[in-house]
Amino acid sequence: MRTEKNVALIMAGGVGARMNSAVPKQFHIIKDKPVIVYAVEAFQHSTAIDEIVIVVLEEWREILVKYIEKYELDKVAKVVVGGSTGFESIQNGVKYLEDTYGDDDIILIHDAVRPLLSEEVINNNIAGVQKHGNAITCIPTTEALLYSEDGETSGRIVNRDHILRTQTPQSLRLKDLVDVHREARERGLVDTVATCTLLVEMGRQVHAVLGDNSNFKITMPEDVALFEAYLDAKARG
Repeated sequence: MRTEKNVALIMAGGVGARMNSAVPKQFHIIKDKPVIVYAVEAFQHSTAIDEIVIVVLEEWREILVKYIEKYELDKVAKVVVGGSTGFESIQNGVKYLEDTYGDDDIILIHDAVRPLLSEEVINNNIAGVQKHGNAITCIPTTEALLYSEDGETSGRIVNRDHILRTQTPQSLRLKDLVDVHREARERGLVDTVATCTLLVEMGRQVHAVLGDNSNFKITMPEDVALFEAYLDAKARG
């Protein structure tokens, strides 16, 4: 019988500027349901996940709580108010986790705007942490890559076999998460919000686990149409 918990930390503190909308993209209604609810449901329905913690902007906390009740998301143990920056928001989440959970509990950090997370990717993350200590969801790069310093011209090819495109979840044990954030604060690094880049900046080696092309991030209006297409395809079976 396992003793450690698997806890999802869902980051929902973005304002969605690139969507040109007053409503944060994680609260956009798609097919009669907010984007964030799809993301939370992925963990709610996972047999591997014990509890869920969500970090959200203060002005959206009450709305989120109502959604949690409406959609019966009973694995949500806490809604944490975020900070003024992405780094402050994740720090608030980490502080709550540190005060609540055990050192060996596995934390899966996920973007609220990645609503098509699969059970397989969740399980890949947990297995990756158990084997290597951390797990960064990645997918291979299939496009040809060119290096450019000015964004307009290039004379250099980048070997795509050496490039991984990161997604979330990005996962590790709570003790390691707390330690790397403490070290970042001590070194004055306060502008890194991706766990993978923070770990690398702190000198840790990260380990990739396989993601999924459907686990994309909704950041632009065209992403909404793609998400709707996935939902339609799923409805047709």
